[in-house]
Amino acid sequence: MSKAVFLGDSLYPWLGMREILRGSALFTDITHHSSQTLSAVKIFFHEMDCIIINPGNSDFLKYARIIRNMALRPATTVIVLADEATFSLFQTVCGMNMQFLDQDASLDQLLHKVTSIVKNKKTRSFKEVHNKITANEFNVMMMLARGWSLTQIAGASQKSEKTIGAYKSNIARKLGKNNTRLKYTISHYSQP
Repeated sequence: MSKAVFLGDSLYPWLGMREILRGSALFTDITHHSSQTLSAVKIFFHEMDCIIINPGNSDFLKYARIIRNMALRPATTVIVLADEATFSLFQTVCGMNMQFLDQDASLDQLLHKVTSIVKNKKTRSFKEVHNKITANEFNVMMMLARGWSLTQIAGASQKSEKTIGAYKSNIARKLGKNNTRLKYTISHYSQP
């Protein structure tokens, strides 16, 4: 049995996940934290065996930043409860392999999938991340999400506007978007 944490700002997915895992004996301890409470609580993520994350549209980039900054053990399993499009973007933005858990699946299907992920650690069924977003690209993406222009980002990061433009093009390519659709995609997943 192992320890797990559920990260998500919406209470209903947490309550559903807690309910289906309650009788499973998969975890000795599972706690819930939102992006607001996470900074107030000291969690030792390196002690966690499993992190289940439910990134909503408005907190997508907050959780991506949290995951990118975590010191995770290689054995830590990160499970993303989302739709497939959000999962693919989240995995690319975080730059690590994760497990997909379909948020539209039935409770029985969710329990079966979580059980198979936790019990079969050696046979993982994740999609390999080929185009990971670098730290510089992630920082540029966060500034774009705040509405900064390329000139403002270049000034703040002490890089040329051409370099920032190249980072933006790389982000768009890695997310499978063109430069004009990138702004919409980032704003869709930004804080309101």
